[in-house]
Amino acid sequence: MNRRINTRVVVQATEGLRNIISKDASEIWWVSLSPAALNAIALFSIYDGFDAGGKLVLETHPGYDRIYNFIPPIHCEQGVFVLTDANIQCYTIAWRPKKWDRQKPMKADVIEHPEA
Repeated sequence: MNRRINTRVVVQATEGLRNIISKDASEIWWVSLSPAALNAIALFSIYDGFDAGGKLVLETHPGYDRIYNFIPPIHCEQGVFVLTDANIQCYTIAWRPKKWDRQKPMKADVIEHPEA
């Protein structure tokens, strides 16, 4: 898989409940959530934009640790903003800015047909 993917671990106690993850158009590939207490229903929302006024693209209410994989990824055309409540202790999010070019194959990676 030739994709460069950013990951960011957010601990609520140090970073707060509202976080701009990316200010560029991006693809969200996966999220891992850890609620503060077992069975404490939490709120986790992702918006396409720079604040909670953007387009809501994911909202979940986990009560236990969860990992979400998105294939195809969630597309955000403006930016990635995450809003949580105090019941989320920490989360990890993986995203790829759309402005990144895919890796170009090296000459050694390409098999050319021999000329007859």
